[in-house]
Amino acid sequence: MPGAPEYTSYSIYILEPHADYATAENGHIPIEALAERVYGKPYSSLSGCQRDDEHIGNDSVKLYELTSDDDYLEALEAFDDTELYLGWDSRTRESVRKTGMTELDYWLSIRIADENTPATVEANPPKTQDLENAVFEDRFFADRAFTPSLKLVLADLIRRGELPRGDFLFRHWW
Repeated sequence: MPGAPEYTSYSIYILEPHADYATAENGHIPIEALAERVYGKPYSSLSGCQRDDEHIGNDSVKLYELTSDDDYLEALEAFDDTELYLGWDSRTRESVRKTGMTELDYWLSIRIADENTPATVEANPPKTQDLENAVFEDRFFADRAFTPSLKLVLADLIRRGELPRGDFLFRHWW
């Protein structure tokens, strides 16, 4: 039909947390397994989803479009943003910010206590507490203390060659 827009097919990769059967070949990528292999620690899918959009519920979906160079480069530029928002301090009535490191660096510095390293922070620290190099007693609290934006993690994984460039539908259920 003349004048009709041409249809271009493209893949949407579904990021499945906690899914053992997911593979890149069937369009399903296990984000938890990738993060564990690349970063050496699990990615908290719940916190990550809510950090990118606080209005997304636990059983909702979100599409991350990193298909164009602009989308991809914009996400990567966030790694160069050295100002990290830690939260609102109700005592001083000011925003608390940290400079000099990225969200990803900050998240990777958080660890779990073991026989050689004792815990250094409480289970539920105040949102404004600086948790760089914090050691938590339990994985549950460490995963929820601070999690970087999933879009930033996706951009980094694409840059490392771990994920293809494309659209990623993040779907999870709790």
